[in-house]
Amino acid sequence: MNNSNWTVKQTVELFDLCDKAKSAGKSLSAAFCQMAQKTSRSVNSVRNYYYSQAKTFELVPDVAEKLGIKTAKIKREGFVPFKKDEISELVEKVLIAKGNGKSVRAAIMEMSGGDPKTALRLQNKYRSVLRSHRELVESIMQDLAARGIAFWNPYKKYATTDNFARLTDYIASLDESRVGKFLSLIEKLT
Repeated sequence: MNNSNWTVKQTVELFDLCDKAKSAGKSLSAAFCQMAQKTSRSVNSVRNYYYSQAKTFELVPDVAEKLGIKTAKIKREGFVPFKKDEISELVEKVLIAKGNGKSVRAAIMEMSGGDPKTALRLQNKYRSVLRSHRELVESIMQDLAARGIAFWNPYKKYATTDNFARLTDYIASLDESRVGKFLSLIEKLT
């Protein structure tokens, strides 16, 4: 569902739930979960809607007042964008760790020093880069290969130390005439 599918009643209820959570000294996550269940939306969708509306209410407080929304002031930590070299370093470290048998989550938790918020920020950025900036990831993998460093290929789902997978991919990339020549060469070697 998109933002236009929210009713005024649902918006007021969401802000009321969040206000009660804040007053009780709790995080907003429980309110987001409750509203997500009630409206059959994802928790992330509810969270995104809440913050977008909160920003609108901060800019136009009259609307919040007319709707009876008690508070539109949202405490947000300042957004700190990643620098290009930080992104490259993040991707490189995760690819190397994964190539050495670690999970993405373990590698990121190590880089975050065990801080869950930092880990989530790093994991979200890593996933985003894999999804939206393949050319950067490919460039990092080429650099790692040139330096002889083992790494995980997230697109082909194998570590560069997995020679069978690499060989299979190589053979699959050959045209028919080259496959025949390659197989003849292998027969001569065995």
